[in-house]
Amino acid sequence: MLRRKTARLVMGAAIAVTALWSTTAMAETVRMWTFLNPEGTAPREVALAQIVKDFEAANPDIDVVVEPQVWDQMTPKFLAAHGSGSAPDVIWVVTDFLGDAIQSGSLADLNELLVNNWPEEKKADFKDAYWDLTSVDGKQYGIFTSRNYISLVYRPDLLAEAGINPEDLKTWDDLRAAAEKLTVKDASGNVTRYGFSAAYSEQQADPHPMIPHILASGEPLFHPDGKANFASDAGVKGLEFYTQMIKDGLSPSQAATWTVDDLFEQFASDRIAMIQGSAVRISTLQSKLGKDKVSMSLWPGVEAGKHSPAVMAGWSVGIWSGSKSQEAAAKFVDFMLADPGDKLWTEVGGQIPGMKSTLTELKDFISQPGNEYLSVAATGAAEAGWLSPIEFSVGGYRQALNRATQQVLVEGKDIKAALAEAEEHFNRQNGR
Repeated sequence: MLRRKTARLVMGAAIAVTALWSTTAMAETVRMWTFLNPEGTAPREVALAQIVKDFEAANPDIDVVVEPQVWDQMTPKFLAAHGSGSAPDVIWVVTDFLGDAIQSGSLADLNELLVNNWPEEKKADFKDAYWDLTSVDGKQYGIFTSRNYISLVYRPDLLAEAGINPEDLKTWDDLRAAAEKLTVKDASGNVTRYGFSAAYSEQQADPHPMIPHILASGEPLFHPDGKANFASDAGVKGLEFYTQMIKDGLSPSQAATWTVDDLFEQFASDRIAMIQGSAVRISTLQSKLGKDKVSMSLWPGVEAGKHSPAVMAGWSVGIWSGSKSQEAAAKFVDFMLADPGDKLWTEVGGQIPGMKSTLTELKDFISQPGNEYLSVAATGAAEAGWLSPIEFSVGGYRQALNRATQQVLVEGKDIKAALAEAEEHFNRQNGR
């Protein structure tokens, strides 16, 4: 009797294991490269983890495997993986290399996989400058997420303490005057807090803050043939503005070699009152300092009342053209970037909505104290923003401008000569 019962138990266990194996075997794997780690604690990482969890619960036949990458190396690595046939199914493409990715044939047409099945109102919900950037010759090569607006990030508490109203920072002269008031020294004359800083390392480089100076002058950053236009009069004045602040002790000399992460660390440590910062990072800074201690404003202008254009960046999520799981990948991309993903990115991740309807539906959330930066960034993107072109490669322009800054500060090189050399280096690097 015991032997028969044991046999039945063993057989039952075998059937259960077989059923489990069959379910697992049937699950289709979708690999995704992003710079976010769903096991991390930053707001965007928490949002991604929730999106993946909810998607897999709703789609038990699909397993999403997130493979975190180094953000400034990820797109070139993807292009290499495309050539070798080992790329992930879903890829986050940085704006600077979006043109390269499209021209390489590495991205599938999302119209065929996804967009053509959407109702017209859903398509209209997404259409904006970011959407147009990824639409080429009737094909849609990506949908943007982590939409970035890079401008002035500041400590409201420190500005209030110094008697500065951020709305009064209308010109570049106003910004410098505020940096002077916000710079604090101890009894020995050592700076304990700087008024303003950016980061000028060639590693993990954000776009240089001199770019809004160039764009505000009406000059392009690149000529129509793709050659750099860094050494214009506006470019020289822009670079002089920031290097002079370092020379005058309003910005730290160490900024010449700081990465963006170094800059944010110093800002979060009360060492800097105002920085060039990105909207996508504000939620992380707020989690460290408090929601009431980090805010954003548009760049000032050459003249009061006209904001200088800020660099808009972000990540275009696409599907690898060589993927054998394109249908499953498209299903996940739709879930992650449309409904319900877009709301999760905003409410949990603190990101600018990708859909107009999300802005409307979450207007109460966005108007809450500490969340105003979402509205500032959305307004800036609509009225005072610039997206890098995709007709030609612009990879390396950030590094070229930061290298010029280092040459001026460390080597004492003439500003115009340093920018001219940056132009030559960028043009040569891109075969122009």
